[in-house]
Amino acid sequence: MPLGPFDRRAKRSRCAICAASHSKCSGSNPCTRCQKRGIRCIFPASPPSGDGTIIMLDRGKIHTAKDFRTPKASHPPAPLSDATTNYLFCFDLFVRRNSFTGREPFFLSDVQNLVKRSGGMQQNPRHYLLNAMLALGAMQTKPLGTLETQKRLRFAMEFYSQSLAELREAVSNFSSSQRDSILWTTLFLGLFELMQDASGQKWLQHMVFGTSQALLASGPATCTSGTMQTFFIQARIFEVCRSIIFNQASFLAAPEWINLTDSLSKTNVVTARHSLDELLKLVVLCSTLRARTAEFIQSISAYSDPESLFPEALSLATEGFDLREALECWKFSAVLPPERHEEMMLSTIYYSATSIYLSGNYDYDLNHWQTIGVGVPTLNLAEIAKHFDNIILTVEKALKTTSLSPLLFLFPLRVAGARAKQKWQQDIVTELLQEVREQFIVADAMLTELGQLWTSRIMVS
Repeated sequence: MPLGPFDRRAKRSRCAICAASHSKCSGSNPCTRCQKRGIRCIFPASPPSGDGTIIMLDRGKIHTAKDFRTPKASHPPAPLSDATTNYLFCFDLFVRRNSFTGREPFFLSDVQNLVKRSGGMQQNPRHYLLNAMLALGAMQTKPLGTLETQKRLRFAMEFYSQSLAELREAVSNFSSSQRDSILWTTLFLGLFELMQDASGQKWLQHMVFGTSQALLASGPATCTSGTMQTFFIQARIFEVCRSIIFNQASFLAAPEWINLTDSLSKTNVVTARHSLDELLKLVVLCSTLRARTAEFIQSISAYSDPESLFPEALSLATEGFDLREALECWKFSAVLPPERHEEMMLSTIYYSATSIYLSGNYDYDLNHWQTIGVGVPTLNLAEIAKHFDNIILTVEKALKTTSLSPLLFLFPLRVAGARAKQKWQQDIVTELLQEVREQFIVADAMLTELGQLWTSRIMVS
C-alpha cells in the first residue's frame, strides 16, 4: 500500500538553510531569506514516488474504535496509609518482643512473603492474614489518653473481625495454595484473643479446631522444610502448653509427629545437644501419660480389686519412671551455645515445671498407688521446693532481661502455684502472673483458678 499525503516525512517545505536555523521559509527557489543574505539556497530532493519506502499495514485485520482507544495508563500500587504502616511496624515489634522459641524470629520473612504473594499489601489490603497482623499491631501502639485507647481498641477489633470473617470464607473455599496463610492467620488471631479474652476459651477453640486440626490435616511430611516447618516450630509450643494445662493428650505424641521432632533435633546437633525440641517432646509425652492416668484413677472404685488393677498400674508407673529418667538425662546432657541463652532459660524453666508436673501425676492420688502396691516416680518435698525456686527465679529474670513471650510462663507458673503452700510463695506467683497479665489478659484465668485452690486449702486446714 503506497504512502498517503501525510506520510512523506522526508518532503521539505523549507530550504536546507532555513530548516537548519528553524526559520520561516518562503518556499520559493531561491527563497526570500537566502536572497537577502546572498546565500546559495538548496532544497532537499524529494524521494521518488514509485521507489520510496512503503509501510505495509496488517492485511486482513479489521480495526474497530476499541482498537484505537488510548491504552489505560498503569499506576503503581497505592502506598499504605500511615496508620497501616504504623500498625505493621508495631506488629514487627510485637514479634521481636514475644519470642516463642528463644531464637531469632526468622519466620517474619515467610509471613511477609505470604502477604505479598497473596496481594495483601497491594491489590487487596483487607486480606485475612494482613488484617490479623494489623490487629496485633494495633494492640501494641501506645495511646496518649483515653480517647486514643478507645480508638486503638476499635481499630484492633475491626481488623480482627474482618480477618475472622475472611478466614471463615477462605476455609469454606479452601485451596492448598492458601494453607500456609490460613495457618499463620489462626495463630495470630489466637494471640489476639489471648490479649482480649480473659477466659481463654476463644484461643482454645482456635487451637483445637483451627491450628491443630489444620496441622493434623497437613501431616508431618509437610513440616519438614519451608514455611510449614517454621510455622510448626512456632505453633508447637502452644499445642504443648494447651495439652499440659488442660491435662489432655496431644497429637504431637503420635509416632509420626515424634519422628518429626526428632528430625528437628538432629538438624540442631551441630550447635546444640538435647535442645528445646527434645524437651518439648518429653512435655507432650508427660501430658499424654497424665490423660491416661486420670482415666485409670477415675475407673477405680471402692469395689475394685487391687490385683486386677496391678498390671495397668505397673505399666503407667513404669512409663513415668522412663520419663523421669529421660528428663534427668536431658538435664545432664543439655548444652546450648552462649548465643542461645534465651532458649536455654526457657528450657530450664520447662524442665523444672515438667519435673513437678510428672510427680503430680502420681502424688495427688498417692493413696491409690499405695493400695495397689505400685511404686511411682514422685519427688520429695525438698526436690519440689528446689524446682519451685528455679521456676520463680528464672521466670523473674526472663521477664526482665529477655524477649521471651510472657505467655510461655503461664504453664510453669500454674505448676508452681499449685505447689505454693506458704503465703510468700503465693504472693510471688501472683505478682509474676499479674506481670504476664499486663500484655495477655488470659492470665486472669490462672489467677482465678489458683485463688480458688489456695482458698480451698485454707478451708480444709
